[in-house]
Amino acid sequence: MSASLLSPAGWLVLGLPWPTEARDGWGECAAVIAPSMIPRSLVSRGAGTALDLAAALAGDANEGPGKAVFFSDITLWLDAQGRTWADFNIDYDQVVDELLGTPVPQLFLTLSHKAHAILCDASRQGLRLYYPDGDVEHVSPQVRRDVHDGISQTLERDWPPYVQRLIDSGAFRTRSR
Repeated sequence: MSASLLSPAGWLVLGLPWPTEARDGWGECAAVIAPSMIPRSLVSRGAGTALDLAAALAGDANEGPGKAVFFSDITLWLDAQGRTWADFNIDYDQVVDELLGTPVPQLFLTLSHKAHAILCDASRQGLRLYYPDGDVEHVSPQVRRDVHDGISQTLERDWPPYVQRLIDSGAFRTRSR
């Protein structure tokens, strides 16, 4: 079996709506897929473009965020290039919905409300968090990197056993040569 199934070159992390049943500031609010594991024949051109961009950003140590690429990272990268999803005739929400509905391994993550907000933020100026006590926090690039690093570490720990369980149960099959 290929080690790339258990330890892919990168992951695409999709922000989900914040759950109404979240407790103590934590909720299951992200889905993770491995772009390298998804045959492009299973997805539309738009979803394939998003997967290819995520794979490229995960592999670019100089420009990319690391192994865990947020969908918002791709949006920010496009913006830095003077481009938008619309320039590619891609509907952002439609691509996210399609990827979530594609029958491929998906690992769901429980994150803090703050990490979820950072995961979903694609604003040029960076996220500002407003707290009930009146405090305002401007999320720094370092805090965003810390969230990336934390999610990457979680995936490096949790992805291999998750995919191995899928393989062992027969829910996911590998091609034999």
